[in-house]
Order: sequence, then structure tokens, then C-alpha cells
Amino acid sequence: MVMPDAESVLRGLTSFAAVSILISGLDDLFIDLCYHGGELRRRFSPPNRPAVTEAELRALPEQHIAVMIPAWQEDAVIARMLHNTLATVEYRSYDIFVGTYPNDEATMLAVAAVAERDPRVHRIVCPHDGPTNKADCLNWIIAGIRHHDKTSGNRAEILMLHDSEDLVHPLSFKLMNRFIPEASMVQLPVIPFEAPAAHLTAGTYLDEFAESHVKDMVVRERLSGMVPSAGVGTGFSRDSVERLAAKHDNQIFNVATFTEDYDLAFRLKAIGEHSVLVQFFIERTLSGAAGRFGEGGRLRVVRELVGTRGYFPATFGTAVRQKARWTLGIVFHGWQQRGWEGDLALRYMIWRDRKALLTNSVNVLGYLLLAEPLLCPPRAGDGWLHAVILLDAVLLVNRCAQRAWCIARVSCLKQAALSLPRIVWGNFINFFAVARASYLFARTALTGKQPVWAKTAHAFPTEDQLMGYKRKLGDLLLESHRITLAHLGEALGAQKAGGKRLGETLVELGFLEESALVEVLSEQLKVESIRLDYDKLRREDLDLIGECACREHLMVVADASVRPAVVAAAVIDDKRMKGWLDANFPMPYRLVLAGGRSIVGVIERASAERAGLAEAAAAPRPGLAWNHQLH
Repeated sequence: MVMPDAESVLRGLTSFAAVSILISGLDDLFIDLCYHGGELRRRFSPPNRPAVTEAELRALPEQHIAVMIPAWQEDAVIARMLHNTLATVEYRSYDIFVGTYPNDEATMLAVAAVAERDPRVHRIVCPHDGPTNKADCLNWIIAGIRHHDKTSGNRAEILMLHDSEDLVHPLSFKLMNRFIPEASMVQLPVIPFEAPAAHLTAGTYLDEFAESHVKDMVVRERLSGMVPSAGVGTGFSRDSVERLAAKHDNQIFNVATFTEDYDLAFRLKAIGEHSVLVQFFIERTLSGAAGRFGEGGRLRVVRELVGTRGYFPATFGTAVRQKARWTLGIVFHGWQQRGWEGDLALRYMIWRDRKALLTNSVNVLGYLLLAEPLLCPPRAGDGWLHAVILLDAVLLVNRCAQRAWCIARVSCLKQAALSLPRIVWGNFINFFAVARASYLFARTALTGKQPVWAKTAHAFPTEDQLMGYKRKLGDLLLESHRITLAHLGEALGAQKAGGKRLGETLVELGFLEESALVEVLSEQLKVESIRLDYDKLRREDLDLIGECACREHLMVVADASVRPAVVAAAVIDDKRMKGWLDANFPMPYRLVLAGGRSIVGVIERASAERAGLAEAAAAPRPGLAWNHQLH
């Protein structure tokens, strides 16, 4: 037997890689053509139904939503995620259910602290120690939701999936309310946070999710009538979930896979349910390089995609472990448990998911294409190989252009440009992820050990990122037509010179009534507001806080006859004011928002009334001076 020489082996591997990459590239090109062809058809043909508007979203009656958050060792981020969601989501009828474990006391305490302050947060404790896997935790959360339905008498009609590090878009619940139960499952785009140029690993997540959720999933829905869940930003019709429960003996999420979210979409498809990807853009008016009001620069209108934002692993090792779990669940568990189900279109999409096992390996092998011409002398008959390599290069250029275009739609041109060098780094991550997934599957097959929750450390956005993502006061005022863009521009200039808050500046310039400002701030901050009427306030209540403290912190007691007492303040999140109240106010209190001018007016009238009473008391009255001296 003649052993092949090194040159023949290298040429053979190169040929295999070149052909495999060509097949995969043509497959991706077909998806590109389907997407852009569909978009052209939509542009030049009348739509099947009118486009959804923000006004329509806000006008719809609200279905009750139950948000499910599985949490294992998430004490570092879960409280901030809950607080931010409760403060920013533009929806009233919802509850949040966090699944925890008896042996994860830190996470349980973090959730309990939030639940103590907000009755919409509920802690579900799984009946056994963790970690099990996310599917098991979610199944117990659904059991807790059912129990809450019975005790509260308020049935959740929509179930939503989120993770403990997610930054939930303020309008995401509104979109779920609009499209469910018209669709049984709704997936909103997932948009990883932008990473600095040096953070190649974190940047690869933005690249891959942008291309998938801007283009690929749209084609998938058009061809197969379904999209897989991404595990976050996913909503389900309660009725469809109950039908799954009846079919799978209450094991709604598959506990035998790492990708229970991906698997659930196929379970829904199997019982005839429909899933969709919803892409909804809103216009935001921004200024400055960082896109925040008050930072200078000219105003600009941008289109923002409503989706779920969050951090993803930033180191090579953590990314390999996470993507290995995804590959294990989607490719190996899917192949093992689901086979090749459905019609031809669905099977094609399944093949696209599972081809990652080959392409993620061959892409790295493909770098031999660069070495082959240098190491192997030309041979007669190699023309076909060089033609294939040339086609691969053309398809690679198209792939880079498609990815950059998708990233530019959800982020910026800088990140689109950075995606080009990140393609190589991402290929190496995916290569090692496939290798690790193959090892884990083989180990499970040999030992029979069930998959458990493999923990990935999470981070929550910084305050600057949260403020950049929250809906700004200027946005809300413009959208409600209370001010014009010219008013906003002038106010921003005056604010920069005077250092005051934007709302206060708009009122001082006469562009906005204070009552309108309070109404919009109440909506933005998700707090209760009040209109102060001095004649309806009790004098003994106003005397509970000294005049100096009232003036310093712009606050007055609006009603001390209830518990907790109502304290009206012009700035609801002033830490110094809260510290003063905690140390000096004689009873439990809750803060409500009121206009600064109306608070000053109440303080002035109370002060004048006290001065008048004091002056009257000091004036001598006939017949009383002698008796006063006697006492």
C-alpha cells in the first residue's frame, strides 16, 4: 500500500475545503437573494395589511403578560435587571416570575429584596437544588404562574422569556400584546452591545446576531412559516403553551437538550402553531456623538430597532463554552431527538442549522487555501480547483458585504467595518466550539449523564448604557407633539449654558407647561404624579417638614392621613432628599412627582400664612396682656 505524500494530502484537504465552502456559500447566496427579492417585492407591491404604528401599539387594550426569568447564580445582575425593567417598560399589566434554587441563597435574596418593594416581582423556588438545566427551571416557573393565576384571579395570556442580564426595550411588551395571539410565538431581534475594536470576541456576537435577526430569520419565516426562539425577547400565547403542556405531560420545555428555546419552536410547529420574527423600528431624536440629549452637536433622527440588548461573553474560552452548548443542542440533540421533520422548506432550514457542524470546521481548514499555491506546485488539471477558489473569494466578498449591511442597520458604520477582521476570529471560536460540542456529546453518549446548567458569567449594562437606551424626555415630548424640534434645539443650547435640567429649561423658556412636563416625566420614570392645590392641603401636614428642608429639596407633604404618607417632590430620584427623609421624617412615606413651580408656590403660601399667624400672635390684644402675664 502506497502512502500519499504530504503534497497530495494538502491538495486533497484544500480541494475538500474549497468545495465545501462553495456549497455553503451558494446556500448563503440563495438566502441573500430570497431576502432582497422579497424586500423589492414588498416595496413595489401593496402591503397585505397596514404597517403597525406606535400610536396603535399604545392604544390597544393590554393582555396580561408573565415574564419568565430562570436564574442560577445571578445575584450580581438580577436586581439591576429587574429594577431597570420595572422602571422603563411601557406597559402596566404584567408580572415578573424569577426561577431560583434552594441552594442559591444569594440570588433568592436579591430577588426577594426587589419583590418586597414591587408586588409585580415573584420568586419561584424550584423544589430541588440546582443547577438542573434551564428547561427544568422554566417548567417550574410556569407551574408558579399557574398558581399565581388561581390566587390572583388574573390569568396571564402571554408568557415571555428573558435572561437576568437583558436590557428590555420599553416597547417590547407592546409588540407582544399586538402580535399575540395572532401568532403563537413572537421573537424580537436580539442585539448584543457594541464592543470596542480590541474586544474581538464580544464583537463577533453582534456580527452574527445582526445578520441572523435582520436577514436570515426573515427568510426562514417566509419559507418555512416558523422561526426558532432565541431564548430572550420571545413571547408565547398562553393557549398554545397549555396545548403543549397537554401533549408533553406538562414538560413544556425539553429538559433533554441545552437549547430548550430552539426546541420549543419545533414543538409549536408540530402542533400547527405559527411563529414570527417582528422587526419594528422607531424614530429617536438624538444629539452629540454619543447620542444623548444635552451633549452638544446637531440634532439627528435615527431609526432604532426594538429588540433585546445584552452582554455576551468577551473572552475566547467563555465564548467557546457558550457556543459549544448551542451547537450541542441545535445540531446533536436536534439530530438525535427530532430527526428531519416537516416539509421540504422546514427540512432545508434544519439543514442550514446543522451544516454548522461542517462549515465551522471547514472554514478554518479553508485557510489552507492561502497556503496551497505556495506549498504545492501547479499541476495539469488544477484549473477547476482554482476556479472554485476564485468563486469562494467572490462569495466571501458578498458575505462580508451582507454582514456589514446588516450590522449598519442595527448599529453603526464603525461596527460594520470592524466586522471584517472579526470574521476570521469568529471562525476560530466556532471551530473550537464544534470540537467541544462533539466531545460533550460523545461523553454524554458514553456515560448517560443528563445535561445540566453550564453557567456563563453575566454582566449588566453600565449606567451610561442604560441612559443611552432609555427613552429620553426629548423623545417623549417630540412624539407627543408638546414641543417642536426647534424648541428642543434652543432648549438644549440654553441647558448647556445654564446647567439646568432639560424639562426645567423648556418651562422657563415658555415652550412647555409645567403640568405637561410632569405628565411626561411621570410616563418616562414610571412614577405616580400629583397636581398640588394649596387649598386642599392640610396645614398640619405641611408643618411636618421644616421650610428650609422643603426649599432645599423642593418637596412638601401632600397627605399624611394615609400610610405611607404622600410626599410630593420635583426630583423623584434625589438621593440627598431621600436620605434626609429617611433620617428625619416621622412616618413611612412614598414619593410622588409634582411640578417644581407648584411646590415652590405651596411653600411660599405656607410660609406667608405662618408669618401672618406669627405676626397676629405677636400683636398686643386688649384684655389679654395681664392674663398672659399671670400665666
